[in-house]
Amino acid sequence: MKHLEEVIKESTPTLVVFQHINETNGAAEDTIFEELKTKYDGKANLCTVDCSKNGSYKERYHFAGYPTWILFKEGQELAREGGHKTLAQLSAMLDTAL
Repeated sequence: MKHLEEVIKESTPTLVVFQHINETNGAAEDTIFEELKTKYDGKANLCTVDCSKNGSYKERYHFAGYPTWILFKEGQELAREGGHKTLAQLSAMLDTAL
């Protein structure tokens, strides 16, 4: 399994959701995440990070709250959204990188 830092450097767009199990409704993000995985299979990477297990991501990627969605391509951040998002909102975000 590749590390997050390796995946975000790929030429394939990568959408990462940073969550904290104690602070967010993880089930809602999990459902949307699974729908996105199906919709963008072979077109984009999708990663979820449980920051309750490793808080250093919050400092490394400079975000204040959970969930935070960050879109990367070739190691560059292309977009960032905070809070709960709909499938349509996240699809629009991904579509900008395809």
